[in-house]
Amino acid sequence: MTMTLTKTLLASTATLALLSACSEPSAQAPAREAPAGTDTYESTAETGRAGDNHADGAGYVEVTDGDIDALGVTIGQADTGPVDGEVELPAEVRFDQTRLAHVSPRVSGIVHAVHVTEGDTVDAGQLLAVLDSRALADAKAGYLSALARLDLDRSRFERENRLWEQQISAEQDFLDARQALEESRIEVRSARQQLEALGIDEAARATLASETDQPLTRYALAAPISGNVIERHAVLGEVIEEGAQPPAFIIADTSTVWVDAAIYGADLDRLRAGSPVRIDPGDGGPEIVSEIAFVSPQLGESTRTGRARIVIDNAGERLRPGMFVTVHAEALAAQAGTRVPATALQTVDGADVVFVRTDHGFEVRPVRIGRRSDRFAEILAGVEPGERIATAGAFALKSELQKGEFEDGHAH
Repeated sequence: MTMTLTKTLLASTATLALLSACSEPSAQAPAREAPAGTDTYESTAETGRAGDNHADGAGYVEVTDGDIDALGVTIGQADTGPVDGEVELPAEVRFDQTRLAHVSPRVSGIVHAVHVTEGDTVDAGQLLAVLDSRALADAKAGYLSALARLDLDRSRFERENRLWEQQISAEQDFLDARQALEESRIEVRSARQQLEALGIDEAARATLASETDQPLTRYALAAPISGNVIERHAVLGEVIEEGAQPPAFIIADTSTVWVDAAIYGADLDRLRAGSPVRIDPGDGGPEIVSEIAFVSPQLGESTRTGRARIVIDNAGERLRPGMFVTVHAEALAAQAGTRVPATALQTVDGADVVFVRTDHGFEVRPVRIGRRSDRFAEILAGVEPGERIATAGAFALKSELQKGEFEDGHAH
């Protein structure tokens, strides 16, 4: 690995002090000669930084991409956010309960066929299983019987109505026929609602009435939503009771998931719906940015903690129900500012610095620090949001910097 220190740090420190003083009145100081024997390279660096960062004497570590990997350096960005106003919360990924379906038959029966298994992707309305049900056969037979009786009573009423209008039959016969017709209509409506309660829709009822050779015992169990079959308990030949537990199938749509975070008592008043959050799944990938959708007003009976729910678009299925993640939530009244991870800071010659990525390595950039926390440091001057910096492994770069200074010292 070949790394060289191409500039010194002293000019950068002087420049930061100069930038900080730009807003204050300044007096013109008379020029003075450097004492005899002073190194001219060092003297030049102390008065430099009038031009760009590379040519003005800034500390610089020249490295290749391979060197960066070997040193274990991670590159990120300075960003904007709170420094000491974040709350770290343990959380668990859960199924979105609005996209979860427990599928059970509405009538008891024996499993005749099963068409899906665990892991299958299904669409809403897709056939999952077929049951043979005596109770369903009775309900269908009652409906067909009511339809037949309605047709007969309608024909009788129409005949009695014509005869009564022609004054051929007695009025009582007409009234009896009308009453029978109304009773038949009520019976059909009752039988139809019984089938609807069993999940037999209008199309299935129409097919039932038109196809007289259709088996009356067959009950089709269909998927109410689209998603993945995550559990299957239906087995061929098994008797499944109405509303049985566990359900015959469980279907989940994991394109959206819930992240439920535990809130401890001291933080309950600091978080609200809409508070920004960052979720760290712990897989080494980027954090997921979202916001709190709901804060429960109730404490857990056993944990005595509150609950914050975050709804996440999980199209890539990066989060899986049952995972434990860490949520960093922005608390109320937190002040946002330019910040860098605490791991990005190093001290060189008594100055706080960060290593800013350039085309050929890293510039050693002095910074002025404001507030600090365990995770972040506020940057008052020296680095702007969006600049690429070494967020981890900065100590290794510092070591290379000092190694280069030692080698240059011997070279002189």
